[in-house]
Amino acid sequence: MTSSTNGAQQDASGFTRQVVATAEQVRLGNFSEAQRARVRHFVLDWLGVTISGSHQPSSRAVQTVCAAEGGNGVAHVIGTGQTATARQAALCGGVASHSQDFDDMGFGSHPAVVILPPVFALAEELGLGGAEAAEAAAWGCEVMDQIHVACGLSSYHRGFHTTGTFGAFGAAMAAGRLLGLDHDQLVMALGIAGTQAAGLKASFGTMCKHLNAGNAASVGVVSARLAQAGYTGAADVLESPQGFVRSHNGVWEEFDPERPRDARLAVEKVMFKFHAACGGTHSAINGIRQIRARRPFTADEVEEIDLLCSVQMPTVCGIPEPVTGVEAMFSIRYAATLALLDRATGPSAFTDEAVKDPELIARRALIKVRTTPDKLTTGAPTDVTVRLKSGEELTASINVLVPATDDELDQQWANLESKFHDLVTPILGAERSHELARMVARFETLESIGALAALCRPA
Repeated sequence: MTSSTNGAQQDASGFTRQVVATAEQVRLGNFSEAQRARVRHFVLDWLGVTISGSHQPSSRAVQTVCAAEGGNGVAHVIGTGQTATARQAALCGGVASHSQDFDDMGFGSHPAVVILPPVFALAEELGLGGAEAAEAAAWGCEVMDQIHVACGLSSYHRGFHTTGTFGAFGAAMAAGRLLGLDHDQLVMALGIAGTQAAGLKASFGTMCKHLNAGNAASVGVVSARLAQAGYTGAADVLESPQGFVRSHNGVWEEFDPERPRDARLAVEKVMFKFHAACGGTHSAINGIRQIRARRPFTADEVEEIDLLCSVQMPTVCGIPEPVTGVEAMFSIRYAATLALLDRATGPSAFTDEAVKDPELIARRALIKVRTTPDKLTTGAPTDVTVRLKSGEELTASINVLVPATDDELDQQWANLESKFHDLVTPILGAERSHELARMVARFETLESIGALAALCRPA
């Protein structure tokens, strides 16, 4: 790599094509059993949060708009009795799966909510099965991972929601795989997606955060379809002087297309949530729970809980006094208060009604949040100190943002299956919930994604 006259890192020519070519090398036939298992985990978690999230207010609003638009009902709107065009189904699926902030994490974003909605919608329309869908999902992950590693999180720190921006590229690549696009068409699909890549962090705590995911999923379908029809876009959309990196990152010096990537498949790096809130809150929740497991205490015994966090925490989940359920998802103080009171941290804890609980409001005053420049990203550990009125100090340092190892996959599946049933059974019933989980357990062998999607309809 050479240097330019302004000191920025330089020759990045061909990066967009490199991203496509690298993803094209990923083939399901070469996957180990552990890698196939991770795809199943990816799908199971997404289906659970989507079926549950499809009944949230933001999801209902988008479903209503899509129904009013009309169009051929070629794909199920997951979790509902509605059918729609593939683009509409992808939009609805993206919004629903992100609506409770209970979705997966990876590549500085939430990959499943942008990749799997177009995969399910197009696979159903085209009559494709699990093998094609699994490979398409893996391609989408590879693209998002490459862009994340090369770009870093400058754009995120600048105010862009990377689920919406990085996600548009991943969704387009996944959709392109299902449509059978060749290399040049896939490059065009990324070029078309890049000019539509959008999403602002100002929307955190509002329904528009969900829309960022839905829009990226929808953009993926449109971009791949346009490329298939001969539409053109910038073949250097990522690295162009006026392309994605310069416009979104702002800091060209931090872009390095040759930065080494972890050798694992991107889908192996995905992490899953077991609290229905922003991932930045999870280490604090787990830290308090770990301390209580070692030395039980009650809220009445607590003088103060000190959280030492990343400097980025206030911009991600720093809403100090949430007044709605959506705001509570982005309040580390609220999340820590739930843990302090030994409350559940599923979707029911993050409703408008739950946030108004007088005890939660009163006890929130015990939570102190501090930041340190020693912790630069939300992926850094959160240091938790519980100070008791007796003078005793209890500590823990937790970082939940670490993917499971292969040895942990069986336990992760068990945890995800439990989460899935908790989310899905109230909507589909226990029998349908278990039938769906059994189908996902052999996902890559399924002959029809449409048959799986049809089971996601309420009885």
